[in-house]
Amino acid sequence: MCHFSSVMAMSLLEPEADDWATVAEALALIDAYEGSSNSSDSTGTPVPENSSFNVGVKATDSSTRKQPKPQRKRKSRNPAGYSTQLLHRKKAEMQQLRVEALLLEAKVEQLRRTRTVGVGALAAHASQLKEKAQFRWMELAAIELQRRQQSESTNRRLRALLANQAKVDNALRGVVMKESVLEGMEFLFENPPTSRSALATVDNSSVIMAELEKKTSEMYLESSGLFDGQSSASTIRCEMRRRVDEKLGQVVEIISGAPLSCSIEAACGSLWKELTTIRVYVDKSYAICKQATQMSLKKALTKFYGGGAGVTPINGLQVMKKFEETDRIVLTQAYRMLPPTGGLHLRGNTWNIFSRSETDPSGACQVRAFVQLYMEILPGFSANPKDIAHLSDVAFEAWITKMRTHIQLQQEVMIEAATSAPTGASHLLLKPTC
Repeated sequence: MCHFSSVMAMSLLEPEADDWATVAEALALIDAYEGSSNSSDSTGTPVPENSSFNVGVKATDSSTRKQPKPQRKRKSRNPAGYSTQLLHRKKAEMQQLRVEALLLEAKVEQLRRTRTVGVGALAAHASQLKEKAQFRWMELAAIELQRRQQSESTNRRLRALLANQAKVDNALRGVVMKESVLEGMEFLFENPPTSRSALATVDNSSVIMAELEKKTSEMYLESSGLFDGQSSASTIRCEMRRRVDEKLGQVVEIISGAPLSCSIEAACGSLWKELTTIRVYVDKSYAICKQATQMSLKKALTKFYGGGAGVTPINGLQVMKKFEETDRIVLTQAYRMLPPTGGLHLRGNTWNIFSRSETDPSGACQVRAFVQLYMEILPGFSANPKDIAHLSDVAFEAWITKMRTHIQLQQEVMIEAATSAPTGASHLLLKPTC
């Protein structure tokens, strides 16, 4: 009985083969999970090929002797999971935001203090500017007041002077208009004197010279369109025509032209030398001949014109200028003859234009002359009709004839000089007429 009970107890304590297989599979599953979760621990519990056989052997041997169990390596703890990492990251971001918030609050406080100080400074500066502007306005007002006072004082003095002059004028007029003062004045108005002396006629020569200088410059500006519409053919010509101008009245124009076989410098030089040389003439004398520069000349002369009533002396003034360009040279001459008849002048304008030849610019040129003569009645003067008729018939017509002869002979002299021909009679005739 005892033996049977002991045998039953041992049979109950020993596990069956199926139970050992289940335990082995559970251990293998646990080891596999731990191996996958811990990458550092690559060593796991080996699963025996025949687990039931091993379990049976272990159970049999354990009953007889105790074998030492293999020591397992201590596994490291699992790393932090995703939720833990997210929590740490959120915490770090929160800390950084707190620091930034503190910095921004400090900056806002600084800006608030700066704004408070800046508004005060701006208000003070605006106040200073306002005070300065007000002071400047007051200063300008004081200056204007001073000027106004000075103007009013000057105006009062001028009004007083004007009133005094009016009183003096009335007093003098009352004295002069008395018959006793004008007694014997009828003799002076019966035969009004006429000036016959050269000095009395040209006493304002400086003013007339200034006008003639200005006229020569204006003539140079008009020279470019002087021969518009006329043929530029290189032919010798000399013609005279009369026309009536709206402003000048009766005008006489003399036009001449000729080709020259020399340069414009040589042709102009010969004419300039001839016109600036002073000689002794029968019907003309020079009082003044002054060459201001190499490009200008001033003359004061007296011409004598004969007629049925005898010889009439006429004083005159002349200004001549030279203008040099690349392709042409222009000589302008302005005359003003001053006859004894008051209020009448004889005017003359002369252009001499030297242009380069289109075929031979350096060795040939063309010279053209334009003369304009007319009578001028000065404003404010009423000349005697008999004097005007006498001056027109004698002096003006004689001057026209001499100027035409002068232009023709001048043209011949330049042609002879250009061709290097011996000096002929035309050169001798030019001297008494120029």
